[in-house]
Amino acid sequence: MNTLSFKLPDDFIQIWKQIDEPGAIHTSETCLLANDSFVSLFGYNRQEEVEGHPMGTFLAPWPLGKIRLGRREVLGRHRNGSTMDIKITSMPLLCSEGRILYQTLVRDVSRLKSWEGEMIQSERLTAMGKLAGEIAHEINNPLGGILLYANLIKEDLSRNSQALGNLKKIIKLATRCRIIAKGLLNFGKSDRNPLVPVDLNQVIREMYSLIEDHKIFKWVRVDMRLDRDLPHFMGNKGQIEQVVINLLINAGEAMNGKGRLLISSARDEQSRKIRLVVEDSGPGIPEDIIPRMFEPFFTRKPHGKGTGLGLSIVHGIVKRHCGKISVHSRPGCGARFEILLPVDGCG
Repeated sequence: MNTLSFKLPDDFIQIWKQIDEPGAIHTSETCLLANDSFVSLFGYNRQEEVEGHPMGTFLAPWPLGKIRLGRREVLGRHRNGSTMDIKITSMPLLCSEGRILYQTLVRDVSRLKSWEGEMIQSERLTAMGKLAGEIAHEINNPLGGILLYANLIKEDLSRNSQALGNLKKIIKLATRCRIIAKGLLNFGKSDRNPLVPVDLNQVIREMYSLIEDHKIFKWVRVDMRLDRDLPHFMGNKGQIEQVVINLLINAGEAMNGKGRLLISSARDEQSRKIRLVVEDSGPGIPEDIIPRMFEPFFTRKPHGKGTGLGLSIVHGIVKRHCGKISVHSRPGCGARFEILLPVDGCG
C-alpha cells in the first residue's frame, strides 16, 4: 500500500508520477514516493526498490535532519556504483493534517558537465597555441641565421675536414628545430597547403630509419606490424612525418632505451579511416595526467630534458587532418597512442 495514500489525493499522486523529469516525494531523510523516471535514472526496476530508502542512497551529500530547499548540485549514486553529476530542486509540499513533506526534482547534467569541460580544454589549448606561436616566431629568425652561416662554413670546408661531420649534424638538428618552430606556428591554425596522397607505411619506415640508431632505441625491441594493403590517404606528408617521429621519440624516451615498441598500421573499410598505433612498454602515465598530455609546454620530464611541445604539435596536426588521437595507459603498463585519420581527408 502506498505510504502516501492517506496524505495526498490519489489524483495528485497519479499526475505526479507521470512527470517526465525524475523526482521524489520524501521526508527530510526518507524517500516515500518516486516516479518512474527517478527509478530508472538510478538503475532500479521497481518503485518498491527505491521507496522507503534514505535519500542519501541516491544523492550525496544529503543533509540529515533538515533539508536544504532550492537548487544545488550533488552527486548521483547509480545502483551499479557509478556516479553522475546531478542538479536538484527541492520544494516543500503541504499535506493533509498540516504535515509538510518535500518534493525534489532531479536532472542529470553529466553530459553537460563533460561538454563544458571539453569546451574549457579547447579554449585553453587555443590560448596556449597562440602563446606557442608567438614564441616560435621569436626563435624562427635566429634559427634561420644559424642555418645560413652553418651552410656558408660548410661550403668553405674541404671534403676531408674532420669538422664537416659535426657541422652536418648541427645543420640537421637546427633544421629539425626549425621544423618544430614551424609546427608551433601552425598549432591550432588551419593549413591551406593542398593535400596529397600519403603512404603512411612509407612515412613510418622513413621516420624510424632516422632514429633507430639513437641511444634511446639501443636496447629496444621493435615490433612493426604494417598493413600491406593500407590505402594512401589525403594529407600533408611533412606534417604526418612530424606526427610519427614525435610519437616514436616520445616512446623511446619513456622506455629510457630498453623495452618493447609496437608500431602498427591498419585500415577500417567501414569508417574509411586508417589507424596508426605506437605502443611502448614504459612506466605508463597516471590517469590524472592524461587529460593534459596535449597541452603545449606540459611535460613530466626533468627540468631541461623536454619542452613539452611534441605531443601538442601532434594533437594540432591530427586535428587539422580531421582525425582523432587517444591515449590509453595506466602506471606500470606502458602507453598506447592511437590515431585515426580519414582516408579522404576533411572533405
